[in-house]
Formats: sequence, structure tokens, C-alpha cells
Amino acid sequence: MINVLLGKSIYLKLVEREDLFKRVDWLNDPDIQRTLNYDYPTSIAKTEKWFDKVISDSHRRDFSVFLIEDNRYIGFCGLIDISYPVGKAELYITIGEKDTWGNGYGTEVYDVLMKYGFEELGLNKIYIHYLTYNQGTQKIMQKIGWQLEGLLRQDIYSHGKIADRYIASILKKDWAKKNEISK
Repeated sequence: MINVLLGKSIYLKLVEREDLFKRVDWLNDPDIQRTLNYDYPTSIAKTEKWFDKVISDSHRRDFSVFLIEDNRYIGFCGLIDISYPVGKAELYITIGEKDTWGNGYGTEVYDVLMKYGFEELGLNKIYIHYLTYNQGTQKIMQKIGWQLEGLLRQDIYSHGKIADRYIASILKKDWAKKNEISK
């Protein structure tokens, strides 16, 4: 299996135990947690149990995000609920280092994960769920050509209330067409 996926300014490395401490810090940060649906607050012990459970799960790929220029760990991402018969997976991403926000690293992570999902895993569709008030994700979805599939009303319990969320996706044929144009 591939251990590192390269972008232009970032690389993705399969998550390792030593990455969990920073991951927990980010998951417990209220600014970051605001748009996430992870168990909150979380601990190293709970995160290590999660890691032990998912590390060998063939239906997911979890990565840590690093900057190429200085090997700084800035976030985490992955493809989960990989369904090989249908050829689809859900993408997730969190850029935790706030001083890197707004520099295009999130968009680049999407690009790297789409390439990996479509070319290496043979997926046909990659999708994402996101809370309706998550403007950052909404802007990225429009920028990278994902299609809004719909509004899932009162779909998730998040931060003390039942919330709406969107589902958006991209198909391999649309990704391939977009990448052919951009070359």
C-alpha cells in the first residue's frame, strides 16, 4: 500500500500513532470543532482506541497532512466508508494549524485525495457531508467543481442540537473531464 501521497505543497502520510496527540489538540479546539462532528471533547486514550480499531480497516484510508517545505503537520483527512462494489467513499478533512488557513492547503488536500480515490482505489464517486453553516467547505466545493446533491434536513445531532447538513459529490468522469481541461 502507498504510504505517502504527494501534492505541490503538501503531502499525505498514512496516520501513525505519533500523529494522534496533535489530532486530539485540534479536535478539542472550539474554533475547529465548530464545523466537525467528532466526539467532543476527546482524549488521547479514546483516540488511541479509535486508531487501534481503524488502522487495519480496509474500508477507510486515514492520512495526516504535512507541508512539504518544513514537514510541519497541519491537519488530517481521509476516505471512509469505502464501498468497493459501488465504488464510492466519503471524504473528510480538517486543517488544524490555524496559521495555514486560507492558503489553499485544504483545496490541495481535496485534489490529492480525489486523484488517489479515483486512480488508485478505482472509485467512481467521492462525497462529503458538511453542516449547512460551514461556509469554508461550501466555497471549496464550488471552487473544485463538486455538485451539491441535496440538503439533509435535521440529519445529525451536532453541538447540542439537531442540525441540517449538505451532501456534495464528484464523479470520476467529471473529475477526469475537469483535470483534462486544467492540463
